Amino acid sequence: MSYPRFIRNFNVFIDGVSYFGRAVEAKLPDVKVATAAHRGAGMDGPIGVDMGLEGMTAEASMAEWDPVLLKKLGTVQRLVFRPASLRDGETEATPIVATIGGLVTTHELPGLKPGENSVMKLTVDVRTYRLEIGPETVFDIDLPNAKRVIGGVDQLASIRRAMGL
Repeated sequence: MSYPRFIRNFNVFIDGVSYFGRAVEAKLPDVKVATAAHRGAGMDGPIGVDMGLEGMTAEASMAEWDPVLLKKLGTVQRLVFRPASLRDGETEATPIVATIGGLVTTHELPGLKPGENSVMKLTVDVRTYRLEIGPETVFDIDLPNAKRVIGGVDQLASIRRAMGL
């Protein structure tokens, strides 16, 4: 029987700085194709037509209120999330690397309660997103430059060519 590879732990880098031991949670961007419903003559129902990707956000939650991170509001930053996955019985973890570029839009500071940690959440409006699992690049998305490589296929190459880019 083969067991799944579970995410066992992770690290977060922001602007090249490791937040090992300080990051407590991270959320990778959800990649979703925006569609427009089309029902042409003779069709029995509408189908979704690819109209580009929806906007994406990423989040990193920190156990401390770091002034360096708080000052990044309104700036474009590079985040790297590095989860490690391991299957039960294996000895070698599979690296996962999510490289995200985007605008820091929100710092969410929670309520204060004695005896409880007040975790700060950083939210990023994603402009670029590259996801690698082991040696394989799953996504390589660059929204401003109309690049959407999924599984090694640039789905927007012909559109860029048609626009003269």
